[in-house]
Amino acid sequence: MNFNNKYITYNQNALVQKELANDLLSLLKINSTSKYSSMFEIGCGTGIFTKLFINSYNPSLIILNDMFDTTTYLTDINYEKFIKGNIENLNIPNVDIIVSSSVFQWINDLEKLLYLISKNTNELAFSLYIKDNLLEIKKHFGISLNYLSFNDIYFLLNKYFPKIYTLNKEYILTFPTPFDSLKHLKNTGVTGFNKTVDIKKIRTFTSTELTYKTACFYAKK
Repeated sequence: MNFNNKYITYNQNALVQKELANDLLSLLKINSTSKYSSMFEIGCGTGIFTKLFINSYNPSLIILNDMFDTTTYLTDINYEKFIKGNIENLNIPNVDIIVSSSVFQWINDLEKLLYLISKNTNELAFSLYIKDNLLEIKKHFGISLNYLSFNDIYFLLNKYFPKIYTLNKEYILTFPTPFDSLKHLKNTGVTGFNKTVDIKKIRTFTSTELTYKTACFYAKK
């Protein structure tokens, strides 16, 4: 994960991330009748989903989290607390709803996190990337996150939240050249590359398309 030095280019390149944030908010607004006075967001980043949620629900207590200090991008948000660090190693606050957009694919032990979340809220809304995401990259470079399938995620979630609403979509981005598609991934920092890629592999990459497989979940007790 190499977001820390990519936030400066993230917002203008995070095309699917913005769509997914809107998808998650739509799923929530269609199926939820709750009024949220408190919220906790896991992996708020530059505040793409944060601002959408706040504009819709106007919670009085806002607690935000991210792996990195992204507070520079959150100056127009009146949040109570920013908690820096990996959520898998942090205490989870007790709130009306916990939300997260384009983050949970990075979690090492999703079931454990869902269990801990269920101890601190009655409602959870999140979006993430699922199995077969960015297949063009996996096939050519042999690099991929360990994406879970939609059914696997639903099964884990259903252990702790009996009511689940879902939405899953495929987004295909098309670029002028293969190099532009790789540049897009570099500028969003979401490729999962953990080592220097062979320059020959980069030069022989031929796809001008990137396929994103996404899913949104809204769950409640």
